[in-house]
Amino acid sequence: MKDFPITIGFDDARFNLKSHSKTTDLIGIVCQGVRMVNMVKKEITIDGSDATEVLIELAKRNEKHIQYIVTDTITFGGFNIIDLEEIYRRINKPIVAITEKKVDLNAVKKAIVKNFPNCYKEKLQNIVNAGNLYETSVETAGGSSKIYFHSKGIQFSEVESLLKKICIDSKIPEPVRLAHIIGNTL
Repeated sequence: MKDFPITIGFDDARFNLKSHSKTTDLIGIVCQGVRMVNMVKKEITIDGSDATEVLIELAKRNEKHIQYIVTDTITFGGFNIIDLEEIYRRINKPIVAITEKKVDLNAVKKAIVKNFPNCYKEKLQNIVNAGNLYETSVETAGGSSKIYFHSKGIQFSEVESLLKKICIDSKIPEPVRLAHIIGNTL
């Protein structure tokens, strides 16, 4: 792995479920190491099923440069759940979905079935396609912090190595952290 891997990190923009808006932005930040070099964004449907396609489209805009895709969890815009297998298959770049907390999968499944009676099977399948949720620690200026992740196309040890190179003061990888900050201003 290069000292300054080129990654694209994704997070969604802030949104309010009680507003009349049915969309929010999916933001992608391209970084070389921890230095931001590009930004892409496009609307996704809140609680929809278009985040996988939009993420693929945004990543393909930088496909020849990026080496890794990193996301803030597998859910964007509420329960617009990405399919890690589909993204990896179509872009052929390793993908890592980071989460700060261990997920209560049973509670998530119940919420999906309850709130999406007509389309819960696809959403649940995307969770299954994410695979195992792994745990590791990230060393930052503030010390050691636990982090969890799903991944496709990358070994556990390579994820740990990647995180060492793209996390600075936070356990959240810099491209995802920047996408989050920008998303909170939109």
